[in-house]
Amino acid sequence: MSPPPETPETGTQDRPDIAGHTPGFSPLVIGMDACAALVVLAMVVIVNVDVLGRWLFNRPLPGSVELTEMGVVAAVFLALAHCIAVGRMTRSETLLDATQTRAPRFNLLLRAAFNTCGAAVLLIIAYGQYPRLLDSWQFGYFKGNVGVFTAPRWPLDALLLLGVVAGMLQFLLLAARNIRMFRKL
Repeated sequence: MSPPPETPETGTQDRPDIAGHTPGFSPLVIGMDACAALVVLAMVVIVNVDVLGRWLFNRPLPGSVELTEMGVVAAVFLALAHCIAVGRMTRSETLLDATQTRAPRFNLLLRAAFNTCGAAVLLIIAYGQYPRLLDSWQFGYFKGNVGVFTAPRWPLDALLLLGVVAGMLQFLLLAARNIRMFRKL
């Protein structure tokens, strides 16, 4: 069961799974999500050009597989923080739904623990991704086949790190919000 729908009277104030607006950070997260949508649109164009090129001219678009592969990763990590902010991360909510009305304080502690664990997992990913970004920048790693299509890997590694750090911050904002709501009860 999903949390109660947002109403004009309550906004997001009564929803412990929604981050609310954070000046400075929320526009960044929304902008990253919009960029993810543009990446998906670009992938649609690339795949269609590749299919039409194969069908009409027997000439596929070089690098379409690599660009689509990188686009999927970029779109997922660019949209991650917004997905967390609006409460759309995949999770089992059976226990959260059962405790929301019966034990609201316990529910908020569970949510704070979930959000803190999410931030910790993303911190671990960021810790592993940072050296990878430095290596791909320093050594010029690329995706593709030399002579056919190559693309530098560092921009994708940078987007992945940006998305993970933004997601981690979003989880921490949610955990702080859950703790504030816990203290008010």
